[in-house]
Amino acid sequence: LAINMSAERKQIEAELKKHCIPILRILGFKGSFPNLYRDVEGFVSLINFQFYSSGGSFCINLSYAEPDRANVYYRKETEPKNLKVSQTTEHIRLGAKRKGDDKWFSFGKTNYGEYRGKPISILDLVSSINILIKTQAEEWWANKREQTKS
Repeated sequence: LAINMSAERKQIEAELKKHCIPILRILGFKGSFPNLYRDVEGFVSLINFQFYSSGGSFCINLSYAEPDRANVYYRKETEPKNLKVSQTTEHIRLGAKRKGDDKWFSFGKTNYGEYRGKPISILDLVSSINILIKTQAEEWWANKREQTKS
């Protein structure tokens, strides 16, 4: 099954790989786009880049797996390098204001010609994502790590 990926999506993926993945690597993440993980003493931080099926936007999902895997509902025995956000119960969207909020990053029109949110330039997009990773995501994972210790 061949996937017809728009030139726009290919460009945004290339920019995410060029500008965001290196930041994640510095923070200790391993794996490959779109699923990365960081294992620190059995606490696994997970991040996943998910593109909207009709194009034009994507979201970034954050989750975790603690040493006892309480947050993993499917295949708890999965090795850290193979864990995915979709196997976990609790997860959030990077950039969401509150738990349960939906946050999509818009970069163009959908295949039905509409924008989902206000599109911003690729440079502004990757810049804001990197800031959110270093602030919101790192803080969220740190809080989850602390909660699992107590």
